[in-house]
Amino acid sequence: MATRNRAKGRRVDGRAPEGRVRVGVRDVGSRVVLRYRLTPQEHGPYGESLTDVVGELLAWTDGPDGHAVVRRRSGDEVTVGLDRLVTGKVVPATARPARDRRPPAG
Repeated sequence: MATRNRAKGRRVDGRAPEGRVRVGVRDVGSRVVLRYRLTPQEHGPYGESLTDVVGELLAWTDGPDGHAVVRRRSGDEVTVGLDRLVTGKVVPATARPARDRRPPAG
C-alpha cells in the first residue's frame, strides 16, 4: 500500500531505490549505518519491517550468502545478510562529550 510523503509530495511504498548501499569490503573498520529488512519473525509490535544498526563494520563477505557484521557501541555484534540490506553508508565517528574535550586543569 503506497502512502504520500507530505514533505516531498511523492508517493512512497516502503521499497528502497536500488543502488543505495554505499558500503563494502573497503569500509571494514569504519563506522557505518545499515538499514535492513527484518524477517517476518522479527517484525515489531506495530508491523515494522525495517531497522537500522550503527557501529563499526567488522566484516563484509560478498557472494550469494554474503553478510555484514557490525559491532554496536554496546559491544553487541549484529550480522546482516546482504540480501536484506536496503541502504547503508559510512558515517562520521561519534563526537566526544564536551566534558571530555576540556583541557586538563592545572
